[in-house]
Amino acid sequence: MREGVGILSANMGRLLLMRVVLILCQLLLVLVSLFYDGIDLALPQLMTLITLYIAVNVASFLFLIRNKGLNERNYFCQLMVDVLFLTLLLYFSGGYTNPFISLYLLPLIIVSSTLGRRQAMAMALVILVSYTLLVFFYQPLFVMGATAATSGFHMHLLGMWFSFVLSVGLIVFFIMRMTESIHKRDLRLAEMREVAERDSHVLALGAMAAGAAHELGTPLATMAVVSHELECDFSDHPEITSQTALLKTELARCKQVLSQLSASAGQLRAEGGRSLCFDAYMREVSTQWQMMRPRAEMRLHQHSEGSAPELVADITLTQALYNLLNNAADASPTGLMLAFGWNNDALWLEIGDQGPGFPQYILEHSGQPEISTKTSGSGLGLFLSRAVLERLGGKLELSNPVEGGACARVTLPRNQE
Repeated sequence: MREGVGILSANMGRLLLMRVVLILCQLLLVLVSLFYDGIDLALPQLMTLITLYIAVNVASFLFLIRNKGLNERNYFCQLMVDVLFLTLLLYFSGGYTNPFISLYLLPLIIVSSTLGRRQAMAMALVILVSYTLLVFFYQPLFVMGATAATSGFHMHLLGMWFSFVLSVGLIVFFIMRMTESIHKRDLRLAEMREVAERDSHVLALGAMAAGAAHELGTPLATMAVVSHELECDFSDHPEITSQTALLKTELARCKQVLSQLSASAGQLRAEGGRSLCFDAYMREVSTQWQMMRPRAEMRLHQHSEGSAPELVADITLTQALYNLLNNAADASPTGLMLAFGWNNDALWLEIGDQGPGFPQYILEHSGQPEISTKTSGSGLGLFLSRAVLERLGGKLELSNPVEGGACARVTLPRNQE
C-alpha cells in the first residue's frame, strides 16, 4: 500500500514538472507575439488562464507535500485539469493551428504508462474530442489574407488532425501493451524470487537434516550395542529382556528413519521411488501413520471406483502427508477423516479434523515458514508440505468447512513426470 502511494507521489511530481513545461511554452508564445506582428493573441484572457494554471500548480504542489488523500482517482483528475487548461489556452491562441497542440500527447502518454486501460481510453476520448472542437472553434493565431484561406494550408491542418488521431491510437495501443508486459514481467520476477527464497529454506533444512542424521548415528549405534549387551547379560531376567527387546526395536526404527532422512536430504525427488496404485499408496500411508499415532482415530474413505492410477511413492510426498496428518491430529485427536479419489486429470485427497479450524492469518499466509497454529510450533511442517507438493506439480488448499473443523486438500497431477 505504501509502495503504491510512493509511486503515485513520484508520478505526481513528474506531472508538476510537465505543467511547468506547458506554462513555459505558453509564455514563450506570448513573448513571440509581442515581437512579431503576424501573431494576434488575446493577451488578457491568456495571461488570466496562465495565472490560474500557475495557482493550480502551486496548490497541487502543496497537496503533494502533505500527501493526504493521494490516489489514482485524484491523480487522473489532475491530468484532466491539465487537458482542460490546455484546451482553453489553445482556444485563445489559434486552436488547431497552434504548433503547440501536440502537447495534448503528454497527458495521454502519462496516463497510458501509469494508470489502467479504462483511464487511458477515457483520456484518449477527451483529448480527441477537445482537438476536434478546436478545429471548428478557436480565435485565429495568425493574420492571414484571403489567398491563404484558399491555399493548401487548411489541407495541411486537416492532415495534422488525422496524424494526431493516429498518434493517439498508437500511443494507447503500444504503451498500454508495453505497460502490461512490464507488469507481468514484474509479477513473474516476484514469483521467481519467492520460489528461490523458498528453495533456499528447503536446502538449508536439508543440509541441517543431513548433518543431524550424521551426528545422531554414532549415539544410536552405541545405544544399540549397550542394549544388546544388556540383553545378553540379563538373559535370565524376562522383564529386562522384554524391555531391552523393545528398546532395540525402537532404536532400529530410529536408525531406519535417520537412514531415509540422510538419503533424501537435499534431493529433489526420491531416486528409488516405488510405483504404486494410488489407493494402495493411500492405505499404506494411513496404516504407517496410525502406527506412529496409535491414539489418533481416523477414518479412511475412497470416493472413486474402478482401477486406480499409479503414483510414484516419493518419500518426500509421504513425509508431507505425515506432516498434514500430524497437524490434524494435534488439533483434534478424534474424528479425523482421510478421503481420496481421482478423475481424468488429477489425484486428490482431503484431510479433515474436528478442531477449531484455521485462523484467518494461516489461510492468507500459509506459504510462510514462520506461520504456525501451535504455541510451540515454527510452521515449518506446513511450509515444507506445500513446497514438496508444488515441486511435484500439485497444490495444497486450506479451508474451514461450514460444518466446522479444518480441511487440507491436496491435488496432484495424474500423469507425473
